[in-house]
Amino acid sequence: MFLSGEVPGPSPYWELFNGVVTRILPGGRPGEATQTLAFSPDGLRPLIGAHALGSLELGPPLQLYADPAARDNGEPAAARRPYAPVEGPWGLTDPVWDPYSSAAYMRNGRALLRLSSDDTVTVVAGHVEERGHTDGPGRTARFGSARFGYPERGVVTDGAGSLYVADGCCIRRVQLPCAGGGEPSSQPRTVGMGGPAAVPTTVEGDVVVFTLPFRTPDRIVGLAFDGGSSSGSSSLIFAGCSAYRLPLGDPTAGPSLLAESEDADFKAIVLDGAGTIYTVTMEGFATSAVWRVAADGSMSSIVEDLDARLYHLAILPNGHLVACGDGPLWVLGLGLQLPAWHAAAAPLPPAAPAGTPPPRTLPADLRALLDRQPDGTADVTIVVGDRTFHAHRGLLCARSDYFQQLLGGEFVEGSAQQLALPEADADAFEVVLCWLYTDAADISTALAAGVAELADRLLLQELFQQATAVVEAKLSPATVVGLLLWAEARGPGFSRLLSRLKAWYLDNREAVLQEAEEEVKRLAECPGLMVELMRGLSLQPAKRPHAS
Repeated sequence: MFLSGEVPGPSPYWELFNGVVTRILPGGRPGEATQTLAFSPDGLRPLIGAHALGSLELGPPLQLYADPAARDNGEPAAARRPYAPVEGPWGLTDPVWDPYSSAAYMRNGRALLRLSSDDTVTVVAGHVEERGHTDGPGRTARFGSARFGYPERGVVTDGAGSLYVADGCCIRRVQLPCAGGGEPSSQPRTVGMGGPAAVPTTVEGDVVVFTLPFRTPDRIVGLAFDGGSSSGSSSLIFAGCSAYRLPLGDPTAGPSLLAESEDADFKAIVLDGAGTIYTVTMEGFATSAVWRVAADGSMSSIVEDLDARLYHLAILPNGHLVACGDGPLWVLGLGLQLPAWHAAAAPLPPAAPAGTPPPRTLPADLRALLDRQPDGTADVTIVVGDRTFHAHRGLLCARSDYFQQLLGGEFVEGSAQQLALPEADADAFEVVLCWLYTDAADISTALAAGVAELADRLLLQELFQQATAVVEAKLSPATVVGLLLWAEARGPGFSRLLSRLKAWYLDNREAVLQEAEEEVKRLAECPGLMVELMRGLSLQPAKRPHAS
C-alpha cells in the first residue's frame, strides 16, 4: 500500500469534494470509454488520469443542463438551459453509478437526481428544497429527517434496479422503473446481484420510494452494497457510530453489528470487488484515518493521522482508493479489484468450475519469479550493503532507464554480471526491486525516505512520487524541519517536494514553534534554507479563513 498523493481543489481557499464517480460515456462499453468525475463546489470536474497509474489532475467543470421535460411555472422548457444546483457547502454530492439504468445518480439538497450521459440533470425523487419523510412515487416522495438540519450522506446501487439512500436513522429504497426509466442505452444490464423482492410495478419513467422497516439509534453516514462476495447473500453495510450489516431479501431480518471503533465514529464506507470493506473514521475535529475491515469485524489501519475531514470513499478505475471531504482528494494506491457494477469494470468471465485454480496474472507470476531467486534464471546480481539480490537483466532494462543505460549500452557494466549500489539501503532496495517486477510495493513509513532516494537515483519517477507521498503523510510540526533538511540535501529531483514542505512549514509555523522549538534551531545547519523560509514568511499574505 502507498499513499500515492493528493489532488488539490480548484480553489486554495475552498477545498471541498463531495464524492467521486466513474460513468460510461455515450457509445461506451463496460471497461471502455469511461469518465471519472470529482464533485467540487464549482461543479463536476473530470478527474484526468484516473485510469492510469500516473498523476491526477482536475479538468474544467462540466456544463450541466436541466431536464427539458421539467416544467417551470407550469410550462415545458423550450430549450436546454443550464442546471443551477442548490447553493451551499454540499452542492451536488453522493454520486453513484448504476449499471441497471446506465446513469449516474447524486443528491442536491433534499432531492435525488439522475445525471444522463449528455449531462442532463433530472430530479427523480424528492424535492430539492422541501424536507420531509414521505414514501411514494418519484417527486411526491420527500427526504430529510426533521431531526437533522443538513443533507445526509450515503447512496448506493444493487445493480439490479434499486438504489438505497441514507436518510437520518433510516434507509430509503428507490425502486427504478422496471422498463428502464433512465436514458436509452445499449449496455446490458447487470442482473442477479441478489437484490430484494420487487415492489409494485410503476409507470415507465417513474420511481418508487419506500422506507426499510427499521431505525438505527444513530444517524447513518455511509452506505455500501455487498452482492454476496463476502457474506454469501446480498446485504447493505451501513455506518454511523459503528458499522452494521443488514441482510436483504428477508423483511424480518434486522441489522447486526459488524465493526466498531473505540475512539472515533465511522464517516464513509465502500466495498471492493473481493468484498473487502474499507472505511474512514474521524478523531477530533479534523484528523481522519482509513481502515480495512475483515470479515470478523477486526480493523487494520491503512493510513492514520490524515490532516483532513473525510466523508466520502470511492474506487478509481486504476484500483486506487480515493478519500475526500474538506480538503484535497487523498489517493491511496491499494490495487483494489473493481466491484462488478463499477463503470470501468469489464464484464465478468463465466464462473470457473469448483476446484479450478485462480487465473494467473503477470504481476503475481513476476513476484513469484522474484521470490524464487536464485533459481538459475537470473543473469545479474546487485550487491547492496551486506545483501545480494538476483535479478533479470532484460526486465531491469525494460523497467528502468537507469538500468537500461547501465546494462543495455556499451558501458563496462553492460557485460557485467554483478553490480553494486553503494550507500543504498538494502531494505529500501528490496522494495524498489519488488516494484520493478510487479508495479506495486508496500512502502512503510520507516523505509519511505530510503525508497524515495533510490527511486530518484534509478530514474523511477512513479515510485518516487509514491514514496514521497508516504513521507508527506506523516508530516507534522515535529517532523517538518528534519524533512526540510533531508529534501534540501538531495538533488534537483526533490525540488517539488521541497517546495511543498516549505509551503507547509510557512502555513504551520506557529504550531512548529510551539511544539518543536528545538527542531527549528536545526535550520541553522542550512543557512540558505533558513533565509529562504524567513523571506517566504515575510512575503506570505494574510490568511483568509478556511471554509467550514
